[in-house]
Amino acid sequence: MKRAVKYVVRSAPWLALAVAMLLGCGGPKVTEGNLRGPEIVRAQVPRRPQVTLHVPQVVDARPADEHKGATVSTKLFVFFLFGVHIKREGNYITDDFAASPNAAAELHALAVESLAAAGVAKKVSATSTGDFDLRLTIEHLYGTHFAANKQTIVVVGSDRSTDAVVDVHAHNYAGYGNVTLKAELVDNREGSPRVVWTEHVPGYAQRPAGELRVQEVQFAVQLAVSDALATLSQRVSAALDRLGVGPSGPPMVLASGGAFPSVFTIERMSRYRDFLERVFVETGTGRVVRHEILPAPDRYASRPGDWLLSRMTAEGVQLSPEGYEAFARALAGRYDLRQVDDAAHYHFFGVQGTAAPAAVTLP
Repeated sequence: MKRAVKYVVRSAPWLALAVAMLLGCGGPKVTEGNLRGPEIVRAQVPRRPQVTLHVPQVVDARPADEHKGATVSTKLFVFFLFGVHIKREGNYITDDFAASPNAAAELHALAVESLAAAGVAKKVSATSTGDFDLRLTIEHLYGTHFAANKQTIVVVGSDRSTDAVVDVHAHNYAGYGNVTLKAELVDNREGSPRVVWTEHVPGYAQRPAGELRVQEVQFAVQLAVSDALATLSQRVSAALDRLGVGPSGPPMVLASGGAFPSVFTIERMSRYRDFLERVFVETGTGRVVRHEILPAPDRYASRPGDWLLSRMTAEGVQLSPEGYEAFARALAGRYDLRQVDDAAHYHFFGVQGTAAPAAVTLP
């Protein structure tokens, strides 16, 4: 948002200076912030894993700069004893008071609430032990906006009066909220806890520029937290589903039997998402029988460089969601397939054993 004002004050120079400083030179009052914003968008979980999840206290590992924050700096220039130029320019960054004095505790409560409401596990608890622990660390959590305000006062004197010309230019930019959480899933089922899944989960939000810029930045932080927790629910549910009832779990048996395809395909997106690399693999041996480069049909199907089990068979048949799930479960006896961060796709990590693939009919 841009504002420019130019006017003449017919009074003492000190009055002109005071008026100019009131017009945008001082920052707005900051009230105590908190992380609870609008209702978090709930992830749709197709299956609720029959495991329990414990979320211990959240660790706050933000850098010191995010705890102390930053204010827009003010510079004062006096020239020829007849004028003053005031410049305020820079980034405002929330401190602990503006973002939340109790960020770790609030985020812990919101995470437990969000994960339980999304149905990522049979039970989600903040206190009792579970089959899995979800360790959360705040790596980044702050709000920011950029401001550029300038005021110039020139005093013009004569025998009869003293006037001051005041020129005010104010630029307020959009406010942003940024959150990054480190999430680690720890498997406790075998007695010796081990980390089985790690992700860095981002959250982001933007608010429009306006006079209430600090309040907008605080709201952007709340929205960014909501965004991060919604993403966390989706990723944790996919990870627990893979570990609990994923491709290495109970097989999906379809109504009619049939011969298993002799070849399956995997694919990955190029670094710049401009083409798709598709490989045809012999099911029984794991030998590559064909390698193709194709135009990218879906540039956002996966992160660049990740191998996925293709939804397209070697015969060119597009698998239904049920058929794709059955395909993955059947191949899981020999190939390492995992849902890493997307419940709709299986990531391919190569041969894992010598067991023959199960027979399945593709719908």
